[in-house]
Amino acid sequence: MLIHDLLRRTARDHPDRTALLLTTGDDSRTYAELLERTHRLANAIGDLAEPGDRVAILSDNSIPYVEAYYGVPAAGVALTTLNTRLHPKEWAWILENAEASVLLVQEQYLAAIREHLAGLKALRHVVVIGEPVDDLPTYEALLTAASPEPSTRAVSEDDVAWVMYTSGTTGFPKGAQLTHRNLVTSILQSVLEYEPGPETRFLNAMPLCHVAGYLTPVNLFHGGTVLMMPGWEPEAWMQVVQEHRITSGGFAPTMMAILLAHPRIDDYDLSSLEWMGYGASKIPAELLRRTLDRFGPIVYAGMGMTELAGNILTLDREAHRRAAAGEEHLLDAVGRPMQLVDLRIVNPDGNDCAVGEIGEIWVRGDQVTVGYLGNPEATAASFTGDWFHSGDLARRDEEGFLAIVDRAKDMIISGGENVYSAEVENVLHEHPDVAEAAVIGLPHEVWGEQVVAVLVRRPGAEVTDDEVIARVGDRLAAYKRPKQVVFLDELPRTATGKVRKHDLRTALGTEVTAR
Repeated sequence: MLIHDLLRRTARDHPDRTALLLTTGDDSRTYAELLERTHRLANAIGDLAEPGDRVAILSDNSIPYVEAYYGVPAAGVALTTLNTRLHPKEWAWILENAEASVLLVQEQYLAAIREHLAGLKALRHVVVIGEPVDDLPTYEALLTAASPEPSTRAVSEDDVAWVMYTSGTTGFPKGAQLTHRNLVTSILQSVLEYEPGPETRFLNAMPLCHVAGYLTPVNLFHGGTVLMMPGWEPEAWMQVVQEHRITSGGFAPTMMAILLAHPRIDDYDLSSLEWMGYGASKIPAELLRRTLDRFGPIVYAGMGMTELAGNILTLDREAHRRAAAGEEHLLDAVGRPMQLVDLRIVNPDGNDCAVGEIGEIWVRGDQVTVGYLGNPEATAASFTGDWFHSGDLARRDEEGFLAIVDRAKDMIISGGENVYSAEVENVLHEHPDVAEAAVIGLPHEVWGEQVVAVLVRRPGAEVTDDEVIARVGDRLAAYKRPKQVVFLDELPRTATGKVRKHDLRTALGTEVTAR
């Protein structure tokens, strides 16, 4: 089955139901309208690109973006998503790396990217999503001129449907190639787990350029309605929940922290929420406690990554109920493997870890990427046989719950001892004057690496570095105590709220001195 086949079956069963609604303005699509427009887009792209090409999109969350999710792969080409928060030179690099032949670009981003397009050898067509600009064709004109019938191009389940570039938290981005088989497997698995129905009203505030966007097809599978925010703002989010009686939504832990701190959170009726999914990074235990106190045990945890086409682990509402009832060890868990996942926790020798031992998560199955675009070296380094190396370090308990200890590349080795940054960050997040915390390792001439805490103070707070160091020392082993504390106005983050630790290491590597 192909990704656009999922939309076709839903449109057959629920043609007149509202599939998509943009929260700003009145733009919407019924399932019948959405299907027809994806047919038109597939045919239009078929006239511009050859089978196997890449078509890039640079846009905020929008209805055309979802149309491209389905319509571009239906033409036998791969949709390549560009993160709107990147620098124009980074957009150009990705376009060049992907050898994209077509760019769909929202009008407000055209000026920033345009001067960087001239040197892109593969790029042949630029299409504007929005009002006409100069002599460039518009997205709407392209669709109007195209046939509303299904594309006749032959497409296989093993053809690449999406190319999503990794967030770059550990270095230079790589284009993860996700086939129709990868995406359909991931979507069906999440449908089985999260059980969205025709009455679902899912609010998507996460950027569609990120793999978390796969939750849009998940929530469309049984005829639900997906409402999209072009960008996230906490009070606007609460207004939409109240006005549209939203039943579910997704968030990154950073978003929830901002929401819980908002002075008007109790002014809105958020009682329609039946479940809220969080992911994109590990949630601090203290933040999860506050989330459960405010909303009750209606939350899910989903853990996945770009290369896996979505989530592979989930911590369901029952586990959160148990956590709220006193089983606090579950606050540090990210869940158990989902139904179609084959997973191992592996030690450095390649052997399976015993219960409680720390190792790297390896995954295999139909949702695992077929590799990185144009990067056979990175692909080979990421696999042992058909087992994909996630880079996440975890331990499993007797019930099968996994707790993520750290990213393998974020593990700090100081004086021969392993320091897991997430453990130190949990202590720092508990400090009442700390708004955000990231822990990284920087070179040290004696210890190999030194532990460095990078913090954002709460407004008006005056917490000092000595106080922070002493607090960690009071709770954790001495070798885990930060040797330096750096205060910033904000932490560099990806579009989904992950801290860009690679950027912190680069920026601070020559500025932090040994202590």
